[in-house]
Amino acid sequence: MLLLASFALAHSPGSPKAPATPTNALSVAFDAAADEFDVPKPLLQAIAWEASHYDPDVVSAWGGYGMFDLREGEQDPSLEHAAALLEVDPNLMVATWQLQVRGAAAILADQARLANRGVLPPQDDLMAWWDAVRAFSGREEPVLQEQYASYVFESAAEGVLADTRWGAILLDPQDIDLSGRVFVPPPTATDSSLAYQFYAASSSNYSNYSRGAGDIDMVVIHTVQGSYSGCMSWFANSDASASAHYVVRSSDGQITQMVSEADVAWHAGHWDTNYRSVGIEHEGYVSEPSTWYTDAMYERSAALTADIASRQGVPLDRSHIIGHVEVPGCSSGSGGGAGCHTDPGDGWDWDYYMDLLNGETSTAGGEIIGVVADSDVYNGARLVGARVWIAETGESTTVGSDGYYRFDDVPFGSYTMHATYDGYAEGTCTKSTSSSQDWCSITLYPDSGGDTDDPVEEDTDGTADPSEVPDEEPPTVPSLPGQLTRMDDVGGCGCDTTTGAAAIGWLALVPLLGLRRRR
Repeated sequence: MLLLASFALAHSPGSPKAPATPTNALSVAFDAAADEFDVPKPLLQAIAWEASHYDPDVVSAWGGYGMFDLREGEQDPSLEHAAALLEVDPNLMVATWQLQVRGAAAILADQARLANRGVLPPQDDLMAWWDAVRAFSGREEPVLQEQYASYVFESAAEGVLADTRWGAILLDPQDIDLSGRVFVPPPTATDSSLAYQFYAASSSNYSNYSRGAGDIDMVVIHTVQGSYSGCMSWFANSDASASAHYVVRSSDGQITQMVSEADVAWHAGHWDTNYRSVGIEHEGYVSEPSTWYTDAMYERSAALTADIASRQGVPLDRSHIIGHVEVPGCSSGSGGGAGCHTDPGDGWDWDYYMDLLNGETSTAGGEIIGVVADSDVYNGARLVGARVWIAETGESTTVGSDGYYRFDDVPFGSYTMHATYDGYAEGTCTKSTSSSQDWCSITLYPDSGGDTDDPVEEDTDGTADPSEVPDEEPPTVPSLPGQLTRMDDVGGCGCDTTTGAAAIGWLALVPLLGLRRRR
């Protein structure tokens, strides 16, 4: 998964300490909601990551609001369902991120009870929550429900370290066995061998044509304004009146084809451009390019565009590889062009993308991240200050005060990480990297043959070094309206739930965090 920012600090070797988990308002809100509704915090975090990368102010292309893509209507994740469970006005939930976290937790708990005969599964048995996550997805098609659950549980298993407006949010890799549960699509024919699967858009959302050689001379680059799985679900919905030929995932560049290249997808808002082009959607939001536009996405998208260009005879220049914002024809608020669309936005690195298309960049790569732990990689004390190096490159670093080591911009390949720490035997892990972030954690065991005159003292209570703990009180979630209510006691939320996206247009998107994209 994607790492948004690096928080590692140099730390001299010393006693092993548990990492000082960042404490901020969002972290406190996740803890409080998980405790209030007895749901697993890692899954609640993974759901928010999949939907928005923890952004409470976004509005998706299909009208979903906020951190969890809550939507108007009866289908979960339903804004009305969450508001009824908390007994609050849905409009207040749209505008209040703390209520979004609590509302999502309430929905997840409600769906878990429905799936388990009224009983909540144990919080620490994550796989027992699979059906609840499927139901939370809001996808109508079973295949998309399974894919959504796969994405959420993969995020939980791999872990995420994200920078948010509140500070760092950690989702530690979870010890769960996904074998036999992660969705694998059936073999399907795709126009490009780079596509992972073909999942068809609704026939109501594109024009059935038989375009051939010479008909296609453009590729149009889009941003979904939403998640990868949400985009697939939207294009499969006959009410969407929109589609694209391909969708590209942010974290690893996975590609799904949804419309045959011979057919005309409705992606540009301009018929002549639609007829002449292939449209590629990219997961994410224009407002947060550094969060969503990863090297893996650029690399795989560029490979896809080059493949399309090779087969269709499209020139690899900026007159024929264009953004949605550059499509002509916008008038009266509809159509293509800058007056109607901004994607892929100023944050899209056209120079980098065109260099990739023309083979002028170095090998793409990503970050290697992990923990070094005492005796148990999941539960053991993090060995802050442990030295880690890559055998193949000689590059070295130390485990930072947050409990993680990191290597940035490592070209894709196979690597062996070595770790050492005073009083412990050397440990290793090997990883073949292929995405913007790959985990490779290392367990070290006490060295019985080492020097016992100066033993390493372990932090037995599992807390952080007192010198690293701030004196001030941790932040708390502000008191908010709403309380948990049985659904059969709710007679309606007592408010107008017909308000559309235009009614909340006043919600301002936050300034960009200014995080650089790894190059």
